[in-house]
Amino acid sequence: MLIVILFLVAFLFFYFLLNRLTRDSRTLISSPQIALVLLLKTAFGCFYGWLFLHLYGGDDTWIIHDDTLIEWEQMKINPLRFFTYDLWLDQYIRDFGWKEGLSYFRMKLEKALINKPLGLFNFYSQGNYYINVIAFSFMSFWGSFWLYQVLAKLLPAYKKWSFLVLFLYPPAVFWLSGIRSDGLLFFFFSLFVSRLFFGFSEGRRSSNWWLALFAWIGMIVIKASFAFLLLVPVACWWLVVKKNWSKQKAFFGIQLLALLLFFLSGLLPGLLNFPKGVRRVQQEFFALEGNTRIDLPALTDSPISYLKNLPAALDNIFLRPYPWDAKGILQYVMVAQNIFIICLALLFFLKRFPGRPDLVPHSFLWVLFFFSLSFYLSIGYTIPFPGAVIRYRVIAETLLVWFLSIGALGKQLTHYEFFNVYKKRIIS
Repeated sequence: MLIVILFLVAFLFFYFLLNRLTRDSRTLISSPQIALVLLLKTAFGCFYGWLFLHLYGGDDTWIIHDDTLIEWEQMKINPLRFFTYDLWLDQYIRDFGWKEGLSYFRMKLEKALINKPLGLFNFYSQGNYYINVIAFSFMSFWGSFWLYQVLAKLLPAYKKWSFLVLFLYPPAVFWLSGIRSDGLLFFFFSLFVSRLFFGFSEGRRSSNWWLALFAWIGMIVIKASFAFLLLVPVACWWLVVKKNWSKQKAFFGIQLLALLLFFLSGLLPGLLNFPKGVRRVQQEFFALEGNTRIDLPALTDSPISYLKNLPAALDNIFLRPYPWDAKGILQYVMVAQNIFIICLALLFFLKRFPGRPDLVPHSFLWVLFFFSLSFYLSIGYTIPFPGAVIRYRVIAETLLVWFLSIGALGKQLTHYEFFNVYKKRIIS
């Protein structure tokens, strides 16, 4: 009974806190919508924990939870050590050198971003995973909210559709609500692009730029490849907004230049050799064990290798697992997601992109589209496990679903067609 009371009080507390913090955006998101989002995120987060505990032996989410319990005990014994333990960069550099020391520090910092806040919250939850999910849902809520703010401002006619996709798209709700770093990655991503958007539109307001820098560092801590891939379309965006380049020249030209520089870096040593770095990531995944594995061809540093492996990468990210190869509930869901995205893409091309007038004028949307495609490809080239692919791609997938649906359906998504069935019946 005590656990139920703690759960309900925590839910109400974070609901009222979200209401308070979003009061200036009440025209964008209402109190009932906040309640719905927090309820769904909490429910999906609890289901996430239950599913991985009972069907997959716990997985990383329960390892993270165990780490929060260790942090809780540390806080009881030595509060000062709680705030500093594992976060001494200079010690790691002395022990392992700059390269390994920074990498180790980044790993510890990534864990601390979740473990320490939830470690403190354990004083309230008494170490209950399912109550901690509510606190994590409060943190991950902002990833959807900040991006929604921008998209609703750019395309107000699609505000309801943007809300549905960003807050209620089931794969995103599921994967971004479980206690893992993916929800925080979306938090930092949305903070980064939203602050840049308002920075470009509002001029030299320094807080936007500092927050964007903070968010980009946060993305590096969680997934460095994600952060660096995002820089290329952001550079294109800057050229369009600040240097008056055409969108076609900036996004296609700079993307091609970045691709050329990527392969030319193969002539450089160490960390500056990007093809070698990608190959190393692929080999690290190849060395892991998994229940279901896709037979990806190995990459080399040559551009020819990437060209030859492109069909396999596209097959991996868009088609695998095939319906007849799927095993377990998560893979069957992944098959459904793949079919849904393929159908959206076919509709997009067969209907000849009716959403073009709404999407093309906004360079910010080009950033989201180009980044999503490039991140999809990076996953397709390097990760041979469907169980990892479905989780790693969820942010880019959500952006693609939003973009493809508007591009394929256009004005059919606005007005009465989807959101006011009663008025539609009266009219007909």
